[in-house]
Amino acid sequence: MLSGWLRACALVMVGLVSASALAVDKPHTAIVVGGGLAGLTAAYELQNKGWQVTLLEAKPTVGGRSGLAGSEWIGNAKAQPVLNQYLDRFKLKPVPAPEFVRTPGYLIEGEYFSAADLAAKQPATAEAMKRYETALNDMARSITDPENPAANSTLFALDQINVANWLDRLNLPPTARQLINQQIRTRYDEPSRLSLLYFAQQSRVNLNVDDRDRRAARLPGGSAVLAEEFVKQLKVIKTNSPVSAINQDKDGVTVKVGSVGYQADYVVLAVPLRALSKITLTPALDAQHQGAIKSTNYGWHDQIMLKFKTPVWDSKARMSGEIYSNTGLGMLWIEPALKGGANAVINLAGDNARIMQAFGDKQLVDQVLIRLHAFYPQARGAFTGYEIRRSSVDPSTGGAYLAFGPGQISKYWRLWERPLQRVAFAGEHTDSLYPGTLEGALRTGQRAASQVQDLAAGKSFEPVKVAPPKAPEPAAKESGGGIGGFFSNMFGGSKLEPKPAEKAPEPAPAPAPAPAPVTPPPAPVVEPAKPAVVEPAKKAPAKKESTKKEPVKKAPAKPATTHKAPAKTEATKKAPAKPATDKAATPAAPAADSKN
Repeated sequence: MLSGWLRACALVMVGLVSASALAVDKPHTAIVVGGGLAGLTAAYELQNKGWQVTLLEAKPTVGGRSGLAGSEWIGNAKAQPVLNQYLDRFKLKPVPAPEFVRTPGYLIEGEYFSAADLAAKQPATAEAMKRYETALNDMARSITDPENPAANSTLFALDQINVANWLDRLNLPPTARQLINQQIRTRYDEPSRLSLLYFAQQSRVNLNVDDRDRRAARLPGGSAVLAEEFVKQLKVIKTNSPVSAINQDKDGVTVKVGSVGYQADYVVLAVPLRALSKITLTPALDAQHQGAIKSTNYGWHDQIMLKFKTPVWDSKARMSGEIYSNTGLGMLWIEPALKGGANAVINLAGDNARIMQAFGDKQLVDQVLIRLHAFYPQARGAFTGYEIRRSSVDPSTGGAYLAFGPGQISKYWRLWERPLQRVAFAGEHTDSLYPGTLEGALRTGQRAASQVQDLAAGKSFEPVKVAPPKAPEPAAKESGGGIGGFFSNMFGGSKLEPKPAEKAPEPAPAPAPAPAPVTPPPAPVVEPAKPAVVEPAKKAPAKKESTKKEPVKKAPAKPATTHKAPAKTEATKKAPAKPATDKAATPAAPAADSKN
């Protein structure tokens, strides 16, 4: 009897121990919302740590904003270290880039120039572009910590100015200005919509990265190949699953897809801000996060691959690699096709992409082909087809990738880097160093996965500490050297802090696509539309500020302001001044590999 009772007690104890062990061994669960490369990375890293992960993607396929397969060239380990780590891990072999691809060329009025050609045949243009690069590098070096770019009031002031305003002060000749505009559009967005501080900060991050490092190799098949490798590793992926709501409580998270609810311990939200605006979060996001969702600027980019039987451009010059055009073709990428023939990838960006949003795919291709045909008359006969990726009209992104507008770093810098309760955020727009790039997406997937693990371990996250801008002590030093002298010259005055701030509202970004430009096929189609896109919204704030500042001292700064504002709102009146260069730069509708 006693032995039987002892056996029963032993069985009960074994059962209790087993239940306790099961409770300890029960894996954590996570739902990753968004099947772009940031979401795929987060899901992969969590699963590798023993988590049960479900990935939900709204579209029929994963991969997000991967570029066209034929146009994606990647950086080396210096330019994109995390990307190269994953390529090594998945044993993906990029093809080294030939030397002629690694530096940009130029198409000026239909004539192709290498960098050496430009210096020899158009020395004034080449000198102006070098002057621009020197000024940009000087400004970039003034940012000691790219993760805290607005470290003092002098730098903070740069966030209140747009890049076009700064370019105006460099007094660049028209051709140089057009080519520079195209570079900036392709990598970020329209200069008039871009914060000067963001532009300087990104230039600081890439200060020691040469163009040759950024175009070091080609990944056959593009970043979609990397996405496929992640997919092979993941156990649960549900496509066609748009998330409508996420509810958090002390015990976990419920994610709603239609009438279906998925439950987990934590969530990684890896979707663009436009897509995030369609998801109801409970508890709701605070006013700052909601403001960021509504107003953060995204660069607009469309990518078109034109396919030809023969490289028709060989008749005039051997074009290859990355080429910037001053005639409305944006940035071109010329390469041999994988199966004979030749391809020309055209990147329409900034206001050029906005203007052309009213066109259907075929109309857009026709507009670009007309402009190419003007320089290469065999183009029509050799044309065989096209592929297109239009981020500018994608309702889930509202553009291609993050490109902070004036005043937005001041409001939203590193806002999405920390979790909110049980939700961590990922996506290129949440990375402070490499936003808008494949590298940035991968980095944020890793960071979000790490944060979710920390949350499970009981760690709490405080807001990212960004030092408030303080007036620099040497502000009174106005002698020629250093930051003081550099910014004094740039702003055209001796007291730095107030003036840039006063100009701030001038560049308020307002994505006002202009359907009006639906006009005839030839290049002039863009001319009337351009002014409409560079909105009137910019004029109103400028007036406010100038009424605020009456002193006569303001006179030197005011001309620049009034000069630029009308250029945006009344382009026809101001055409002879700066807009002449902008107009020429955008005249044809005309970007990253997502900036790569």
